[in-house]
Amino acid sequence: MKFPSAAYYSTMFGLLALCLGPVRPAAAADLPREIHPWGRFEVGAWKIVRATSESVGGTGEVLTTDTRTTLEGLDEKGVTLRVEVMVEVAGKRFRAEPQTIRQGLYGEPPGDNTQVIDLGEQKLTVQGREFACRVAEVRVQGAAARLNSKIFYTSAGSALLLRRESVKIDLEGRVLEELTAETVSVDIPIKVGSAMFSGCQIRTEQKFPGGTSTTLAVFVREIPGGMVCQTTKEFDGSGRLVRRTSFELVDYALRGSLRRGVPWRWPRSSRRIYRLPPDWLQPGLLPDTGASLMP
Repeated sequence: MKFPSAAYYSTMFGLLALCLGPVRPAAAADLPREIHPWGRFEVGAWKIVRATSESVGGTGEVLTTDTRTTLEGLDEKGVTLRVEVMVEVAGKRFRAEPQTIRQGLYGEPPGDNTQVIDLGEQKLTVQGREFACRVAEVRVQGAAARLNSKIFYTSAGSALLLRRESVKIDLEGRVLEELTAETVSVDIPIKVGSAMFSGCQIRTEQKFPGGTSTTLAVFVREIPGGMVCQTTKEFDGSGRLVRRTSFELVDYALRGSLRRGVPWRWPRSSRRIYRLPPDWLQPGLLPDTGASLMP
């Protein structure tokens, strides 16, 4: 049984958007730590997300994956995340070896040469509402590819990042990926368990040498990792739909100043369509959360 890689699930932590452009003489930018969807939380915050993926045509195989992500470290340069995965296929469950992922504030892996340039201010309009944004260009030079990104961000409304434009190019100049992510709706009332939040909807288009993908996601800044629900459609080079995947928040918990007395987390009730396996919740199998999952 081949488990999905931790890099695949890192897309749930927030997409690194990159945009290739000419070198510009500009001042270095100091982006806020909140740029990363785990950057505003304290060590110990965690979430569980269920992904259901179905291939279209062929075998029509359905793959269900429960992923628990825990924030293990946070500093000025990035975050450290522990990722634990349980896969269910054909009625059987398999548990992957836990992995630790280190990410920079812009999603880049550790050790890569990263340069952030301040491009000044620009206004963007979302749903007829004008936002004053700071614009930054992030250039990442890796061992096998270079990544350039243009990021538009604001502290107003329910969204921090309003737009990302990206391209990823290998050392021979071949385009490996192009990505455009934009906030299409802001200040959407979102109910998570018994609590109401103000969220935003983000649409992402990705192009690869062999196909494309389209993602619609709902993000809430007060949820660790941001994403509450998400749908993705993948198409081959001819435009034929080959796979669709849905992601859904199952449970989460906060620590420290954001907790405000009562944990904000998805309540577990008899109305739920599915439940995680009982052994998934036993103490010792997952990192200590400091509190029970049950309300």
